Amino acid sequence: MSESIKKAGSLKFKLVDLSYSVKDTFFKDVVKGMSCLKKFLEPKYFYDLNGSQLFDKICKTKEYYPTRTEEKILKDSINEIISISEGITHLIELGSGSSLKTKIILKNFIKKYGSIYYYPIDVSEILITTSHRLLKEFPELKLTTIISEYQEALKYVKKNISSTKLYVFLGSSIGNYERAGIISLLKSLSKAMNKNDILLVGMDMVKDIKVLQAAYNDKKGFTRKFNLNILQHINDELDANFDIKKFEHRAKFNSKESRIEMHLVSKEEQAVKIDGCKQLFHFAKGESIHTENSFKFTEKLIKEFSKEAGLKEVKKWSDDKKYFSVRMFVKG
Repeated sequence: MSESIKKAGSLKFKLVDLSYSVKDTFFKDVVKGMSCLKKFLEPKYFYDLNGSQLFDKICKTKEYYPTRTEEKILKDSINEIISISEGITHLIELGSGSSLKTKIILKNFIKKYGSIYYYPIDVSEILITTSHRLLKEFPELKLTTIISEYQEALKYVKKNISSTKLYVFLGSSIGNYERAGIISLLKSLSKAMNKNDILLVGMDMVKDIKVLQAAYNDKKGFTRKFNLNILQHINDELDANFDIKKFEHRAKFNSKESRIEMHLVSKEEQAVKIDGCKQLFHFAKGESIHTENSFKFTEKLIKEFSKEAGLKEVKKWSDDKKYFSVRMFVKG
């Protein structure tokens, strides 16, 4: 673990790096995923610079409703969120990325309190660039940027921040996990929280399958490019030789698991090599790499998951179509 002070012009923020060797972890995760009978990649590796830029484009497409819907919910409910969070001046955000929607919260908290302690957490070093931009826009921030996996970051927060906190996990990012993973992460959040802490979570709801599938198969093809870019990221960082043209994007709703699944399907029989790994990774025609889940929630599942995690829901906000929901929890 390392801590340092980074400068943004005349402004400063604290950087806590808990990531250790990111490249070594990336290599091990990719080899592990490619070695399984059902190949997979972890979705956190979507977000190199190009992947992050593509995701921003996805969020602006007509088909991808979650970002604009959640943003409107936050704008409509921010006064109530601030009222319920009265006196809290420490904001912890998981998977902050570019912090676009979080700006709604930051702007209004700063307006009320004059400044706020903000701790964005993400595995990507792009967070450093985002921190520079945030400080230029909000010089009132007291910013500590944490580059880390969520579990390690939550331990750091629990150990080092005694003040009452508002935890934020937006963008339906919690849906990227398997069911067991969702419950595990909620349990970790519950464990990290103190008695008066609050958790705000964005959750994408089950809806018409056509709406769901269109959101991950936009007509402009940004989601296809985003999905394929993870292979380019592996090529660039790990000296692999994935032929991007030999894979195709596929996204479909798995009703049994209540989730959209994204896959990269091999168009032909082929073999891939990753530098530093002795084995070749063989693909049959039609074989896929499972790259992402996007879990879709129901009221029943939210109650089950929160109860098992030791969390109690105190408030919820939704759009008129009930497409998306922002939930507020405390320790149960």
